[in-house]
Amino acid sequence: MPRRALRVVCRSGWRALLVLGVGVASAATPPLYTQEDLLFLSHMIVHHEQALELAALVPSRTHREEFIRFARYVDGGQRAEIDQMKSLLSLAAERGMEIPHHEMTGDPPMHGMLSKAQMAAIAAASGAEFERLWLQGMIYHHEGAMDMGRAQQQRDFESGRQPYGIETLVDDILVVQRGEITKMKGWLVQWGLTGPQ
Repeated sequence: MPRRALRVVCRSGWRALLVLGVGVASAATPPLYTQEDLLFLSHMIVHHEQALELAALVPSRTHREEFIRFARYVDGGQRAEIDQMKSLLSLAAERGMEIPHHEMTGDPPMHGMLSKAQMAAIAAASGAEFERLWLQGMIYHHEGAMDMGRAQQQRDFESGRQPYGIETLVDDILVVQRGEITKMKGWLVQWGLTGPQ
């Protein structure tokens, strides 16, 4: 703004109002994340880490190349999202927010995850039995992630907030995992794994 214009603003008394307005806006700025946002990220990281465990079982227990490629795809996608979520948590910590840390001691540790017994049964199986257990387990696992994502979307809708990075992340999780569930359900039928075992 030219110097002359600045003098006009000052003489008219608007400068004080403008400065006051900036101060009010800054004071009313909501926090980057709520504790529920941070819990969502922390819990989703744990949830994704179990998907990595499941994906690692596939290559040694099936001969279906498309299944092995799918497990690699799941592994890559989940790792990328874990990195993204850890980056968001780091950003929150840099802004002085307290990151929730608590041990998950339940079995399973949260809704939508498989129990130790279920994981052990999948790891002990091979061939068609492994494929059935794995696909059914991962479908359940993905549905759990989608439930978590929809709950986060509902919280954002009710509060009118759009927490940085989380909205896009949730959209991606819902779209990708919905597609993967469709593929896995199709394989259960296609590979004859839906009948009595």
